[in-house]
Amino acid sequence: MTDLNKTIMQHAQKQVGIWEWAGSENNPLVLAMFAEAGHSEVKQDAVPWCAAFVGSVLLRAGGKGTGSLLARSYLDWGQKIPLSEAKEGDVVILSGKASWQGHVGFFKGQGAQKINLLGGNQNDQVNVKAYPASKLLGVRRAIAPRSNPSESTTLQASTVTALAGASATATAGVAAMHPAAQVALICAGVLVMLAGAYIFRERLRKWRLGDR
Repeated sequence: MTDLNKTIMQHAQKQVGIWEWAGSENNPLVLAMFAEAGHSEVKQDAVPWCAAFVGSVLLRAGGKGTGSLLARSYLDWGQKIPLSEAKEGDVVILSGKASWQGHVGFFKGQGAQKINLLGGNQNDQVNVKAYPASKLLGVRRAIAPRSNPSESTTLQASTVTALAGASATATAGVAAMHPAAQVALICAGVLVMLAGAYIFRERLRKWRLGDR
C-alpha cells in the first residue's frame, strides 16, 4: 500500500457510520462531502453521494478527485490497476443498472467472487460492503502530487527572496559600470526574474490540474 493509499484509508475510515438522514432533514456531514467534491449546490443528502464521498476523502488526503458526481468518471482517473494487484485505498468502479450508472468506493479486500468496498451511500451510509466481482468496471490508484500548496508557497517565497537579493546586489554594482553594460545587466536581470516567475506559475498550474 502506498503512503497516499494509507492516508486515504485513514480519512475514509473516519467517516464510517455517517448516514443519510430520513425524512426532510439532511445530514450536514453528507452535504459537506458534496461541497468538498466541488458541488456545494447540492443541498439534499438523498442525491446519490458515493462519488461525493470518494472526492471528499481524496481531497482530505491531499489528492484530487474527478470533480464529478458520476461514479464512472473515475474510470479515467489516476493509474489503472488490475484487480489482482489492488491495495486498500485504491478506487473501485462498479457497474449500475443503466449504462451510465455505477458505484464507486475504496478497495477494502476481496473474497470468493466478492469485492469489499469502503464507500459512501452504501445502504445510505458509509460502511464496508461486499459487491459481486462481476460488476467490476475498473480499479484505479491515486497518484501522489508532485507538490502541495504549502510547498508551492514556500517555493514562491524562496524565489522572491532570492530574486530580491540578486536585484539588490546587482543594483549596488551597476553604478560603477559603463552605461551600455548597465543596460545589458538590467535586461538580463529582468529576463531571469521573468523566467523564475514563469517556472513557478507552471508548477502551480500543473499541481492544480492534477498533472502528475
